[in-house]
Amino acid sequence: MIKTQHLRFLVSVVDYGSATKAAERLHISQPSISAGLKALEDELGGALFDRSGPANRPLTLTPKGQGFYRRAIEILGICESAHAEFSGNPVQEKKLVLGVADTISKDLIVEAIRSFESNEKGTKLNLWEGSVSRLESWFSHKRVDVILSNVGSLMPNEKLLWREPLVAVVAPDHPYISTANVISIRDLTEYPFIHRSNCELDPLGRARLKAEGVKLDARARIESESLAFELIRRSKKFTLAPESLVPSDLVSIKVSGLEVERSIGLRWQEGTSLQMIAALSAAIEQKISKHEAIVNDEL
Repeated sequence: MIKTQHLRFLVSVVDYGSATKAAERLHISQPSISAGLKALEDELGGALFDRSGPANRPLTLTPKGQGFYRRAIEILGICESAHAEFSGNPVQEKKLVLGVADTISKDLIVEAIRSFESNEKGTKLNLWEGSVSRLESWFSHKRVDVILSNVGSLMPNEKLLWREPLVAVVAPDHPYISTANVISIRDLTEYPFIHRSNCELDPLGRARLKAEGVKLDARARIESESLAFELIRRSKKFTLAPESLVPSDLVSIKVSGLEVERSIGLRWQEGTSLQMIAALSAAIEQKISKHEAIVNDEL
């Protein structure tokens, strides 16, 4: 018999990307997660995950696993609603699940959420943070209602909020700093580079550097934004990052010849309350700092 606990294990592993992260979120051991998934696969009589290839490859669902994952979400939702009704506490408040890219300023997110919640007291806002690829997965599986992330060619259910360039980030006493506060793309070879491996602009930046024949002296590959910026505070190293992500005690420098930027906006599921989208958009726009790139006048 299939257990709802095992369904929760499956959904959590897919949502958070690994059994280890799912275990951390659910506050149980990783072996318990793995055992639960195996029991679920034994009950179903087939594999939910494609385990071929290297052991360190991220878990991916099989085609049948993808279909069962969607069913598991539906079943858990029904169970939650039934429990609330039985307890005499049916969910009446509005709920909005917001997915946020992990390369967006934390200060901006915290202040925007605080503003939204103070103005929309009848709405429960759940926040999910993850990489751009993780957000896309959550959105496609309808795990989140709205995402704040990169937007491309704008569709009816998208709104651009701001654009910003990829800039060099250095400590206040770094030699790159000049009165003009601009350096050339070829100047980037003069000092050691810290590679931010989670940056969604990395492929575009590398392509631009290659086109100009510029090879960076990479001394570190860092996933944690806080560690990357702390290394910069304590050395003459630098990194490249979206302008709004630069901490207030570090300095952003424009790089002529790089010309890489990102467009950040909201994308929402069909049927999401437009009133809530408007309120969320207004809360974010109020917190966008003056130094960030300004949205086109047409929007």
